[in-house]
Amino acid sequence: MAVREVHLLHDGYLELDMGMLVYMKTPYYGIKYQAALKPLLVVTGSENILVDTGIAPLPQSLSKFVKYTKDTDIIQSLAGYGLVPDDISLVVNTHMHMDHCGNNRLFRKARYFVQRDELAYSANPDRFMRGGYVREFYQDLHFETVDGRHNLTNGVELMDTPGHTPGHQSVILQVGETKVVYTGDAAPLLENIERRDITGIVYDPVSELRSIDRLRAEGGSVIASHDLLQMSFDLKVP
Repeated sequence: MAVREVHLLHDGYLELDMGMLVYMKTPYYGIKYQAALKPLLVVTGSENILVDTGIAPLPQSLSKFVKYTKDTDIIQSLAGYGLVPDDISLVVNTHMHMDHCGNNRLFRKARYFVQRDELAYSANPDRFMRGGYVREFYQDLHFETVDGRHNLTNGVELMDTPGHTPGHQSVILQVGETKVVYTGDAAPLLENIERRDITGIVYDPVSELRSIDRLRAEGGSVIASHDLLQMSFDLKVP
């Protein structure tokens, strides 16, 4: 069934140095940014799809370094659309960083989808990337892996956009006549797309820039994963 509705959800805010969001933009260094955590709900005629799941309580080893706040959470956000976690049938993780898969375990009836390269890397990330991955959030869950561009269901396409992490993916939606591009952390801010500025946390900067260019070429309405300038998005097919 085709996509009928798209709604931007909320799971609080993660405090980041802005230098982590735009690579080598020195005026941003030292500026604290309350990065919005914005999972996406996609409703088709047969599926309730959740793209990313936000953040959950962190292990003590990380909680003293990573700050986040919740004025709402993903359960409350779903309730606003008449849904509970067991109503979610598919979960797509753009990547396995803590603020994108933290609440995966809430969705007990869902099938989980991630790029094969990302799942493999999350099991043993390099030391310089290790801080973003919290194994407790995804270890022992069953994931269905995809390789590259993949048609998940009618109107929902997964697009490999590596760079931020080795197996990052974005999501391309066709909602009636409107294309919607959910970037994930390939472009955490709109300016990453608009100015071709790669993210500050990056595994491979060359791949990241190529991914941004591919996302720019898609056109459509862009949703950046953490941008405070874009806190709502609701679209329904008439």
